[in-house]
Amino acid sequence: MDVSVIIVSYNSTSVLRPCLESLANHRFSGEMEVIVVDNASTDGTPDMLRREYPGVELVESKENLGYSKGVNVGIRRARGRYFFILNPDTAVSADAVEKLRDFMERTPDAGIVGPKLVFHDGNVQLSCRRFYTLRVLLLRRTPLGKLVRDSRAEREHLMLDFDHNSTRQVDWLLGAAMFVRRDAVESVGMMDERFFLYFEDVDWCYRMVQQGLKVYYQADAVVTHGYQRDSAQGVMNRSFVSHFVSLLRYYEKWNFVVYFMKRYREIVKFLLFFLLDVVAFNAAFVSAYYLRITLGDLFPNPLFPVSEYDRFVIFENLLFVFTFAAMGLYRVRRETRGGDELFSITKAVVLASVLLMTSTYLGQIRTYSRLVVAFVVPFAIAYDWALRSGIRSLHRRLLTLKVDLKRICVVGPYRQANEIELRLTQDDKLGADVVGIVDTASESDAILTGTLGRVEDLERIVEKHRVQEVIVIDGSVSDERLAEIVGMGRRRVLDVTVLTDYAGLVFQKARVSQLQGRPVISFPRNTMYALSRGVKRVFDVVFGGIFVVVSLPFYVIYSLYALSRSAKPFTYIERLGLEEEPFTIPLAGSEKSRGPSDFVNLPLFWLVVIGKMSFVGPYALAAPDAARLGRAARFRFETRPGVTGNWRMQKLAAGSADDMLAQDMGYVQSWSLIEDLKIFLVTLPQLVFGRNRILSLDNRVVPTVSSKGEQE
Repeated sequence: MDVSVIIVSYNSTSVLRPCLESLANHRFSGEMEVIVVDNASTDGTPDMLRREYPGVELVESKENLGYSKGVNVGIRRARGRYFFILNPDTAVSADAVEKLRDFMERTPDAGIVGPKLVFHDGNVQLSCRRFYTLRVLLLRRTPLGKLVRDSRAEREHLMLDFDHNSTRQVDWLLGAAMFVRRDAVESVGMMDERFFLYFEDVDWCYRMVQQGLKVYYQADAVVTHGYQRDSAQGVMNRSFVSHFVSLLRYYEKWNFVVYFMKRYREIVKFLLFFLLDVVAFNAAFVSAYYLRITLGDLFPNPLFPVSEYDRFVIFENLLFVFTFAAMGLYRVRRETRGGDELFSITKAVVLASVLLMTSTYLGQIRTYSRLVVAFVVPFAIAYDWALRSGIRSLHRRLLTLKVDLKRICVVGPYRQANEIELRLTQDDKLGADVVGIVDTASESDAILTGTLGRVEDLERIVEKHRVQEVIVIDGSVSDERLAEIVGMGRRRVLDVTVLTDYAGLVFQKARVSQLQGRPVISFPRNTMYALSRGVKRVFDVVFGGIFVVVSLPFYVIYSLYALSRSAKPFTYIERLGLEEEPFTIPLAGSEKSRGPSDFVNLPLFWLVVIGKMSFVGPYALAAPDAARLGRAARFRFETRPGVTGNWRMQKLAAGSADDMLAQDMGYVQSWSLIEDLKIFLVTLPQLVFGRNRILSLDNRVVPTVSSKGEQE
């Protein structure tokens, strides 16, 4: 197949017919297919295509994917050596496809070539441009452009000095008509799907140029385009908002100043969270002071005026800030879980408050009410966690808008690295923008293999693609090369992450020390481990008994209700417990990921009391799953499976069974009572609402997607 024409349609019936008719009447000596990706049109476009154009391949989406994602869907279905990306409101001249194909054949360095676009009246459309600068962005994409006329920067951007009647190399082309080489797409990647609409064409061309390919404007090939910029009709319409958001994404992705700030983002995050903490501490003091006034009748000691507390407040702020810094609360990571941060804040506030109260006691300072200090504790915890959670929630919202993504490259054998890339990009919470792969297993040309380059050129790749984190697959490079990469990370101010199965061991209170002058990782013996395990079992018995009593009325009501509807109250599944001992787990309702609240499941808590299960623990494996996993599952049977655990927090659509099992391995290796308490509090809503329950392991496997977009 020579050419695959890809058209993304959304309620485009009226303009799509002329486009398809022009393709039907074209003169082309090669083989061509036409693919229409319909983004959930409501105007009958799919029915029209099936009825009138049976030779066109129709790909129907259940939702509006946006332009870039729709194009990528078409690319994955395409078989041609070249992709001709067309808007539905275009009409192709009879020889345009032939001329574009021939130009590509004789211009091997071309990644994208665009035809001359003309309006219906024959006037030339300014379809080739120079790359944006900040000034041009402001003039072209904001209302500021209406105040400044005949700007030289804007004229240069639009290439008004070019007559558009000759072929030449350009920076970028309008996405209405782009003729793209398949090999270029395999090298650079498909359209960036963070751009729902607008700027996806600019970004694609920029990446082509980065990779050493060229973008050309071919004046001999002509395409008519019914160009209408909805975004220019006003600042309140939806199209303008999409345009402006895409502008922010593009600028955030490629601007050097933003990249510089991302490299040194720890300073920005420190200042932001420092200010949030100071606000929380002072708000906590004000709340505590006026609460003491409100409860004044209950306490005989007088309360001094708030003006007497000036030095106290300064000392309080300093003490709290230094305590937070000492406990690592200013080493802010986007991966930090809310429950973990709440625990850290609580420990820091309690410690600082104890020191504060001790200092006032030892100093015999009667001016300050120790009740005020005591009241500060809950207020400081609540306010600080609320402010930090608010910022994190806002940041998660930005990530859903594909803003502030972390640019990552993966170093390792192509197949393994590709799997890592897919998993990172599927999890929106990570905010990962994987720019590509540095293949360590191939000696062939990087352009042909679709990678960023060779590992020897990693530093150049990092600078060129503005990478913020390098992920290295364990064993893919030599120790010497890994040391070089770590050193480069220090120089370039970027994160270096090594994916290794040994990582979980580091959490076992490991420390880096020296042995005969060589750095080593040592794991000191833990004399409290056996005692802690005993305490965990006592907690299971005590709280398991409490939950049995609490769940009794819910269990009775649920069972009677199920029986009245002639339904089975419980489904029983066989699982392996401690030391691979088989036992039976009752599930309320059917064996589905979501069912009635676990609080109706009294027998489940009874299993905790008798020692078959624990409140918190790894996922309970079935015997066939354990046999399939082999030796990899042995570590799981050193502890009792849990009623809840890390596996409860993982949405079924967000990860695979491998991810869940890896989390459980980390849990067993780094187990502690505090970690159990965190997991229980975080997963309590899942227990209450009966979500993410114990299933067959096969139910938790999510199919991976190949580089061609096919499920494997």
